[in-house]
Amino acid sequence: MDVSRLVEAIDRVGVQNVAVLSRMTGIPQETVRYNVTKRFPHMGLKIRTSLNHSALGLERHFVSMRLAEGAERSESAILEALSSNAFLTYCCKAPVERRHLALFSVPVSVGAEFRGFLSRLVEEGVLADYHAERLEWSRHPELKRRYFDFATGRWSVDWDKVKRHGGARPPPARDEGPSAPRDIDAADTLIIRELELDLWRDIGEVARKLGLNTRTGRWHYNRHVGGIALSNHVSWAPATPDELTKAAGLILEFKGLSQETLAKLRHLLNNFPFSWFEGGRKQGYYQVHCSPPFGYFMDSLRFLNASLGEVVESWKTWTVDLSAARWYTIPCQNFDRKKGWFFDSDAALKAALPQKMKIRQRGR
Repeated sequence: MDVSRLVEAIDRVGVQNVAVLSRMTGIPQETVRYNVTKRFPHMGLKIRTSLNHSALGLERHFVSMRLAEGAERSESAILEALSSNAFLTYCCKAPVERRHLALFSVPVSVGAEFRGFLSRLVEEGVLADYHAERLEWSRHPELKRRYFDFATGRWSVDWDKVKRHGGARPPPARDEGPSAPRDIDAADTLIIRELELDLWRDIGEVARKLGLNTRTGRWHYNRHVGGIALSNHVSWAPATPDELTKAAGLILEFKGLSQETLAKLRHLLNNFPFSWFEGGRKQGYYQVHCSPPFGYFMDSLRFLNASLGEVVESWKTWTVDLSAARWYTIPCQNFDRKKGWFFDSDAALKAALPQKMKIRQRGR
């Protein structure tokens, strides 16, 4: 059985229709279900949903931030507050620089207010400092199946072949810049959240959990959600707890790029075996997230340093602790049935303040 074909099919059509996957791959439906629910997790293969942020009226911001000394003990509470009240959707840690690197999915209409909120976190002593970059587009590169041994669930990378292969050029970046959002409602955002949590479930099951009848749930999915949850993508992450504690990721940042240089970087890094996310702007900014397995980490650094040095003079490399990475769903708590997306920065600030700071403020 060619599991590689199943991964390719999921990247193309998602996992909602098992019968379609079976026809595309020639794999029986029950075997498709077994591979996705049992075998994939054992190999560290994760299936996630790619969202059209522009269609949702959202834009992504990449923020590097350092917690203030007095706030470090409340790290978990602060991150939970930012996810519930201030659009945080992903966060990891750069232990060398003692910083958090985060992705926020922010409604376009409150972008300026969100940046002001980050500055207020500095003023109130939650953050020591921050730097934010707005992403006009983002994408999840496909799993590099030719370097993954599906029989053993392990990577098998020949770096000489990587250098010689070159690989196909990535598709053009899809602009996610500010645009008028589609006519979405609260039910759409809740369905998207449920699919992010467990995209294997049938839409009817999701609808019942949300208190909708099946017909209504399918209507919302077909009318709105299907065009926003673009598809699913398969990526790799360390599978066992022991592997995860040793896992280090890389985030590469590039600034001041010409369009020609950006194209060269995208070609190189989309064909690097361990890239799983890329994003940037038309005007010179680009970033890539990579998850090299522990045994390939130094080889990855050597390959990247040599290859990137032929394209650009300088770049920023963040080394991140993947065991501390956290994923959050879209900020549906900040969507109102009547007014759509909203941001209560005062409530978000109050939620993010560590308890000892609240006590200190009351004693002023």
